Parts: sequence; C-alpha cells; structure tokens
Amino acid sequence: MSNLKLPIIQTGDWIKGKSINDEMIQGYIHSIHPDNGTVNIYVTISDHTQIIGKNIEIFIHRIEPLTKTIDDKDAYLENLIDVALLTKDREWFMEVWDRLDELRKNKQETIACCDN
Repeated sequence: MSNLKLPIIQTGDWIKGKSINDEMIQGYIHSIHPDNGTVNIYVTISDHTQIIGKNIEIFIHRIEPLTKTIDDKDAYLENLIDVALLTKDREWFMEVWDRLDELRKNKQETIACCDN
C-alpha cells in the first residue's frame, strides 16, 4: 500500500499543478479517472500557452486544490465568468456575475466611507 497522499477532489474543483512535461497549469477538473489515477483538466492558465483553453490529462498526485482565499478577488471572478461563457452555463454565469457585482459595490462603499 502506498503512503502517497492524494488531494480530495471532485469535478469542477479549481486546481493548480504541473503537467508531465513540468508545465505549470491552473484550471478546473473536467473529469476524474480513478482507475488510472488521472484527471482531465480544462486549462485556464499555463506557462505553455498552447494548452490554454484545452483539456489535458494529468496525474492526480501532480495537482493540488487552489486555496479558497482567492475566491472573492475581481480577477478570479472575471476568469470564472469567462469559463462560464465558454461552457455556456447561464446559471453559473449569473451567479458569478452577481458575486462580482456585490464585491465591486462593497469596494465602492468602502472607498466612499473612507473619503469622508
């Protein structure tokens, strides 16, 4: 039995990691293949620009979940909006759009409050 600690993941989770060719990748899990220990990742960011926007297969032990701390940053939510548009997921798009709108309103309120 292996002592290898694998991340707990599910379809749709955002991850970062390295491909078999040691390329940095970031994206979300499109599908999981436990029989061969791999996942298909839709790549949104990579130092190998030719794989951005494509699904690649990667070993589970080469990825890790993205931290939740970036969940409410403008750029992160804008990236989610792009992915929702690419996948034509209207419900998810609206959910992320509302969250981004709320974040921006809160920032404006904070700025207005501090200007006085």
